[in-house]
Amino acid sequence: MVLPLSLLRSAQGHPMMVELKNGDTYNGHLVNCDSWMNLNLREVVCTSREGDKFWRMPECYIRGNTIKYLRIPEDVMNLVKEEDADLKNARDKSRGRMGRGRGRRMFGRG
Repeated sequence: MVLPLSLLRSAQGHPMMVELKNGDTYNGHLVNCDSWMNLNLREVVCTSREGDKFWRMPECYIRGNTIKYLRIPEDVMNLVKEEDADLKNARDKSRGRMGRGRGRRMFGRG
């Protein structure tokens, strides 16, 4: 299972399209995101809701609660799935060595 924030963190540096609740769209490269899904994009092209006006911006900030949806390239999705599987395998291996976690036994004490 891929969580949205882990997907966004893996998408840093990749192109993406963001549509806002008001209908405007922003196409650019993701620079950074935070836990509220606020985004920083660079090399941005903004398109109006009607699709008749375009703006080019070197960078922009998008507040997370205004986002309707994100379009992320398929290769980023595959990368996240691989990272998630690697993390799960590493976690399973570490659990096998540690036992069931009953704590440290003190032999000879009462």
